[in-house]
Amino acid sequence: MFNSPSPPRPASSVPKAPPPGSIPQPRRDDGVPHETVPDWNNIGLFTAGIALGAILGASVALLWAPASGDETRERIGRRVRGQQDDEDVWDELARELELAATESEADAEEEEMRDAVKT
Repeated sequence: MFNSPSPPRPASSVPKAPPPGSIPQPRRDDGVPHETVPDWNNIGLFTAGIALGAILGASVALLWAPASGDETRERIGRRVRGQQDDEDVWDELARELELAATESEADAEEEEMRDAVKT
């Protein structure tokens, strides 16, 4: 009862649709199945979309980078050339410490000004 064979389906005279992204070629009369050729318009459009996305992504990343343009270009250049020497690391650390010191001095002066205005 449960394993009863299904009735045979009639053969369809409607040809099968070609796979998406391909252009069907005319059938030959010799009975050989038809070939499909890639649709280069769709492939080119897809490739252009990938390239445009990569360019836009890199542009947004550079615009919203946490460092200035000169610093970012310098860092990228050093990484590309592979010049991450010990001296570069120490120089960069010294620059960051100087920047932190000037920022803390500016904050301290600002607090002194606020205190002077309050009294």
